[in-house]
Formats: sequence, C-alpha cells, structure tokens
Amino acid sequence: MPVDIADKGPAGELIGLTLQENWKVQQRLLVDAGMTGGSRSVCYRAVNPKGEVAFVKAFDFRWQELEGGDTDALERMVREYNYERNVHVLCRDHRLNRVTRIIDAGKIKVKDQAVHFLIFEWGNKSLREVQEPGDPRVPVCDRFAALRDVASSMAQLHQAGIAHQDIKPSNAVCLEGGGVKLTDLGSSSCERMDSPPHDLEMLVGQVNYAPYELLYENPPSNWRRRRFGCDLFLLGNLCFTSLVGESLTCWTSSLIPGHLRHTEFAGEYAEVVPHLIEVHEEIIPDFIDGTVPKQMHSDVTQLISCLCHPNPSLRGHAKNLQFQNNQFGLERFITKFDLLTKKAKVIQSGII
Repeated sequence: MPVDIADKGPAGELIGLTLQENWKVQQRLLVDAGMTGGSRSVCYRAVNPKGEVAFVKAFDFRWQELEGGDTDALERMVREYNYERNVHVLCRDHRLNRVTRIIDAGKIKVKDQAVHFLIFEWGNKSLREVQEPGDPRVPVCDRFAALRDVASSMAQLHQAGIAHQDIKPSNAVCLEGGGVKLTDLGSSSCERMDSPPHDLEMLVGQVNYAPYELLYENPPSNWRRRRFGCDLFLLGNLCFTSLVGESLTCWTSSLIPGHLRHTEFAGEYAEVVPHLIEVHEEIIPDFIDGTVPKQMHSDVTQLISCLCHPNPSLRGHAKNLQFQNNQFGLERFITKFDLLTKKAKVIQSGII
C-alpha cells in the first residue's frame, strides 16, 4: 500500500522549488510501504517549461547526521548517493534503453542546508499500479508482456555487469507510450565500479521478495552466482506475485516447518534446500492453478520453478545448465515470456 514519507528534513520540502534552473518540483510522491529507498530519499514529480515530466529523488545528508547518525553513517549515505548517480550514468552512456534514464543531478540549498538530488525520466505508473498483483481482471497476456519487458531490462543490465537486486512490482514502471522499464538502481551491484556500502550487507532488497540463500545468510562466493542468481529469483518471484497476488518467498516461508524457517534455523543451508524444493513442488503448481489458462499451466509452473530454484547453482534455464554455458542468461526466458504472451492472446481470442 503506497504511503507518504514521514518528515525527512529539508529533503522533504522541495515543492515549489526549481532544480537546475529547469525542473519545478510539483508534488511529493507516495512510496510502497517497506520500500528500501524510502529510508534514504524523498521522491517527487517535477516539470520543465516544455511540459515534460521528471522523477526526482532528494537526499539530505546533514539531516540524517543530525537525527542521530554518526560520521560513518553520513559517509555511507554520500557514497550511496554517488554510486546510484554513477551507475545510472553508466547505463545512460551504454544506451540501456530498458532502464529509466538519468537526466541530471545536483544540489540545492533549503533552510541553509544542501539537499542533493537525482532527476530521472518519468515512468507513468508502476507495474503494481497498472497491473495489480493477483487481480483476475488483468489479462494474462498483458502480464506476460510486462514480464518479457522486465526480463529484457535485466538482460541489458547484466550485459553491462549490473545486477539490480531489488526487482519487484514497484520498481518496474509502465511508460505512456507502452512498454515497461526497470527503475531504481539504488540497491544494485556493478562489476565495473567500486563496491557501494550496501554490498557489505547480506540482503539489500525487500525481504518479502528475497531469494532464500540470502535469507539464510548463505550467499554464493561467486559474484555472478550471488548477484545475477538473485536477479533470476526475483524475476521468477515477480511472475508468481503478478499472477497469485503474494510473493513466493512469503508463501514458502509460511508453509515450511517452523523449525526450518530462516528466522529459527541455525544449521547449514544445504540441509534446508530439499525441504524448500518440496514446498515449491507443492505450492507453485497449486497456486498457479486458475491464474492462467490450463493450456499454459505446465509451462508457467516450470518457468517459475527454474527461475526460483532454492539452490543457486541449479537456478537458470535447463539448456543453459545442460551445456554449462551462461547459466544466468536471460535470452531463453525472454523468448519464453514472448511465447506465453502470444499463446495467451490466442487462447483469449477463442481460437484454441
């Protein structure tokens, strides 16, 4: 449920101000409850004299320090801001057109304090707003078309050495001209850049969507297996959430025996994996039943299962695993989502 951000000091008081002599801030935006970025920034809608709209994220480093943070916390926030700016600039320089584009960055004085900001292209509405998870009124073909675009966005990021790590319905935006892009790289990790402070954390995205190995604090030592493996899980979880209305992580955590839940279990993660697989084999086909036409049930179940395999070393498309080539490649998944979109349209038309 979207909520208003509580007071964030001067960063929460930009309405009516003009940024970079071009963008007038009009409205403070609601964010999803539990949104990871909500603790670090305030979001706005802004317009320029041409009537173009932009999305603004504002950061007030000094306010956070005054509220009880020490100098280490202040330094961390500055580094996080610089990283988010730089990783978006990298995407822009590499012409990644499936990721929301950074327009500008800068700072403005509010109440004698500097507020830093990032300005991005405007995404009309989040995927959560346009396609409410679990809503049976949303055509299945539209859901798979959106998932196809998300997978395509992920592929672009991965080719640039960037793992998103926080893919969820509110971090995919639907554009006015059609199509879906990923946004918010504040929790990402990049092979080509110095590690941001959050790389030291076990989990940086929203816990409700997280892959199990991170919940159980058992991350793979290999960078790609940990980061890209996380993204694949998040894509499968997005598919499940879109259709069912609740995340696979939440359902699995509630249905696995209590002593094996990540909040209770203290043993080796390998001991839990068989139990997680057993829960998957029961709930994925059961929960997908009725959310897609019966002709697609098996394909969708298999798709989610291989994207969300509890063992990161077995996560990915079967053919990628078989040939030990590009385990976390997304091309086959993009094709699969495309085929599911077309099949759903044909079924909806009544031809089959």
